Amino acid sequence: MVVTGGGTGGHFFPAMAIRDALLQKGVEVKYIGSKFGVESTQFSNNSDDGLLLNIRGIQRQLNLNSIFKNILFPFRFLQSYFQSWKLLHDFKPHVVIGTGGYSSGLPLLAAIHKGIKTVIQEQNSFPGITTRHLAARVDAICTAYHDAATHLKKKIQFSLEIQCERIFR
Repeated sequence: MVVTGGGTGGHFFPAMAIRDALLQKGVEVKYIGSKFGVESTQFSNNSDDGLLLNIRGIQRQLNLNSIFKNILFPFRFLQSYFQSWKLLHDFKPHVVIGTGGYSSGLPLLAAIHKGIKTVIQEQNSFPGITTRHLAARVDAICTAYHDAATHLKKKIQFSLEIQCERIFR
């Protein structure tokens, strides 16, 4: 399996909790995050355990630094998409689980394009941009809060109260 998500601790730490639970069950897991997120202190790009993409979120401030970073965004987007695609092609996971954040979008999108099962685990009461954008295209969504489900247009939704493990059987 591949677990992806990060940028902030709110996306990274749930990804690590899922990854650790899967590793304890003997599942081979890779992690995909961002060079610019909190995960950059946990993984190196030389690690066999994961991949850090050269992607960052779109800057919403209006200053020269943000404008420059946003100009680079399309190039980083393409590079990170192809890095994600290559890892998925080489590793051949059965499922890709995303926990949100800008670093989860491209691995999930590459998995969708490759026909790999995809799951979003949304731990927030209001889903973020990545989750809302990909919700209609993933195979399943696990929500921590019932309110989050009202913002997502997806037929297959599970509350954390209903175990998401059913997806993997």
